[in-house]
This record gives sequence, C-alpha cells and structure tokens, in this order.
Amino acid sequence: MKSEKVTMKKRQLGKTDIKISEVGLGTWQMSGDVWGKKTEAEYIQAIEVAIEAGIDYFDTALEYGNGYCEQVVGKALQGHPSVVISSKIPPQCDEWSAKPQGNIDDYFSPGWIYKCCETTLKNLRRDCIDILFLHTWNVAWGDRTEWYEAMVKLKEQGKIRAIGISVGDQRASEANSHIEAGRIDVVMAVYNILEQEPEYTLFPMAKKHQVGIVARCPFSSGALVSNWISSQKFPEGDWRGLWTPDDWVAKQVEMVDWIKPIVKNTDLSMSAIALKYILNNQTVTSVIPGSSSPEHIRKNASVAALPNLSEEILGQLQQLWLDGKIHGTYNGGA
Repeated sequence: MKSEKVTMKKRQLGKTDIKISEVGLGTWQMSGDVWGKKTEAEYIQAIEVAIEAGIDYFDTALEYGNGYCEQVVGKALQGHPSVVISSKIPPQCDEWSAKPQGNIDDYFSPGWIYKCCETTLKNLRRDCIDILFLHTWNVAWGDRTEWYEAMVKLKEQGKIRAIGISVGDQRASEANSHIEAGRIDVVMAVYNILEQEPEYTLFPMAKKHQVGIVARCPFSSGALVSNWISSQKFPEGDWRGLWTPDDWVAKQVEMVDWIKPIVKNTDLSMSAIALKYILNNQTVTSVIPGSSSPEHIRKNASVAALPNLSEEILGQLQQLWLDGKIHGTYNGGA
C-alpha cells in the first residue's frame, strides 16, 4: 500500500513561471550502465517513492544510458503530468570538456539541438520539456547565439518551457556572459560543501538577473556520505573508478576528514548537513541528489523540513574552504 504524499517547500525557478521542490531527484544512477544495473521496475519504484516523499522535480539527460534513463523516467512519470522534468542535450562531438579552441558548431549546432529535443520528447512521452539544458559549455562561446536562437524557437513551438546551461566542473562562471545578456533561465552547476566557488563566481550574477540555480553533485559523487578510505575500490564499470584521476579518492577522503568534527558536534547526519548547506543559500532553486535507492531518496527528501544550519556551522564550513583545506576536485555524479 502506498504511503500518503508528503508536501515539500517549493522555490521559484528564476523569472519563469515554474516552481519546483527544494529537493529534486537526479536520475543518472538509473542509466543502467556506469552506476551498476538494476531492473526497470526498481527504477520506477524509486521514482514513485520520490513522488510520495514530496519531490516534484526530476532531472535526466539524453546521454544517460543512451536514452534509456529518459525512457524510464518518462514511463514512471506518465501518470504525473504536473511534475517538472529537465533533460540535457549532449555535445554532438562527444567531447565533454570543451577546449578553448572548440567550435560550438561541433557541439551544439541548431540542427543537433532540434534533433535531440525531438528524441527526448519521445523518450519522456511528453509534448513539452519543462527545462532543457545544454549538457556542457565553454566560456569561449560567449559571443555565439545560434544555439540560443534554436532554443527560443523550441520555446515558441511549445516544446520547452525554460532554457538552461549545465556548466562544467570547477567552471561555474563560464556561462555568465549569457546570463548577463538575458539568454538563460537556469544554470546547473556543481555546488556542495567541498565546492563553494559558485557562491562567488556564479550566484551574484544569477541573483542579479533572476536566473534559477540547480545544484548538482551535493555529496561530491558519494565522498561526503559513503565513509570512503584512500584505497577505496569501486564496482566494475563504476565511472568513479574509470574516469577520475588516480589521487581523486584520496583527496576527497582528506577533505571530508576536515568536515567530520564539525558534523560530530551537531545532531545531524553528514548527508543532512550537505544538503542543508546548499539549501541555506536562497539563490539555489533546487538541489538534485542522485539515487536509485528508495531509502536514500526518502532520507534526502526529509531534509527539506529541517531548520537551516546555524551561522556557526555555516561559518566553520565556509572557513575550511577559504583556508583551502577543502576545495573542489573532479565531480561527476551524486
């Protein structure tokens, strides 16, 4: 028997007419490949649990499982037309960290944007995508607008409601020129206790121009909540064991060790503090911890009801970053 749906606080997405739950759900872990594989039924159950927990914002991407994740999300949410879904267009050239000399025509040509949008609409079983992001970006593309004109056309056709850019790891400010020009409704960025840079390089611009912020990687890909050790090994095929630098885990563990004494002096879990740190910042519209575990989804959703962190705790966490004891390293997931 299903439990009664929980009500969660919502925040306005910038200047749009879209409101979304403070805690959303990232669905990369339902791609069926680089996070391990579960059954479709298990993924759908996880999404149903999220809805019961008050989550009404779900993020996915065409790249996740080569469309499989979008299809699962679409199937699970076909009976919930009021929930908000965002998806992301992958770079056509499959280069995720664009070099300064990279030509946007090779990444996000108008034809590619139109094609991907149609595929995503089909996968999601929807007539309109609430938020459509470009899945990576390059600061060198500040003078190019063809991508924007294509997105505006999709808006005018009623195929998307909001235009977004997902900026790269440790490159939070790379789309600021387009924020200032009024071309972006929302930016997705890595923002967590370990990666506080967006507070200085992105959020002031976003706040000034009323642009929504979706915070990804709140747990630094698991490092903040998984009790890793420096010699941590990941299951075969897990992206964290394939795509990250050799010293990545050791650096993550070292940074988390600085945070543990602060958490110990509270009555909150590490995951709760990690999420509340992000939600304390009112420039953030929603945070999207990724999970396919019903237990974790319920736990993450419940954090929205907790009071804000004290100024003392916030100050201690921010000082660690200012002192360079914690700092962003490569992030990619939840």
